[in-house]
Amino acid sequence: MLEISLQGETIYLLPEKAIYWPAQNAIIVADMHWGKTGHFRKHGIAVPVNTQIHDEIRLAEIIRQYSASHLIVAGDLFHSVHNKEVESFGYWRGKHPDLAISLVVGNHDILDEKLYTDWGIALHTDILNIATFTISHDAVTNADGFVLHGHIHPAVKVAHNNNRMGLRLPAFCMDANRMVLPAFGDFTGSKLLEMNNFQHIYVVADTAVIQWK
Repeated sequence: MLEISLQGETIYLLPEKAIYWPAQNAIIVADMHWGKTGHFRKHGIAVPVNTQIHDEIRLAEIIRQYSASHLIVAGDLFHSVHNKEVESFGYWRGKHPDLAISLVVGNHDILDEKLYTDWGIALHTDILNIATFTISHDAVTNADGFVLHGHIHPAVKVAHNNNRMGLRLPAFCMDANRMVLPAFGDFTGSKLLEMNNFQHIYVVADTAVIQWK
């Protein structure tokens, strides 16, 4: 993990593609897309089921490791309509009954609102203002706080000595007013961003987060 100071708050960027915020005892993630692999299989595309299970275990592990009491999701907790993998969220939720969950609704969060209520998820239509941060799914102009958002699934190409190939790695990308979070879900795809468009780049490299710029 990498400790940084942001807007007077200490936060930790985790190699699990999440943020730990000690002052709020919170984990922040974006773009989990729970149920996406099931959605693809339903449409005849062969996708290993272990991809979803790995995401579930990884999320549970960081919550346990940091004894987090609040999970904040910056959009796209789920991927699409109800399926068996979405139903498994109810089981996962039952294993974390005391965990507060706040979801800023993303464009893929289209489940029946009753499901969110039954699972004890607090919904926020556009933004969630908490302390010095504004949590959103998309970029926000004129926000009250520094924006933490998802939706883009950012990645950057990292190379040494003008190596044209390089490595494509997920990243936390920050400019003066926002930080874009990498997609938490492993089966989400990514968008290659231009490093010059951001003041700071923190790449996720296997078991570490490294400040690249």
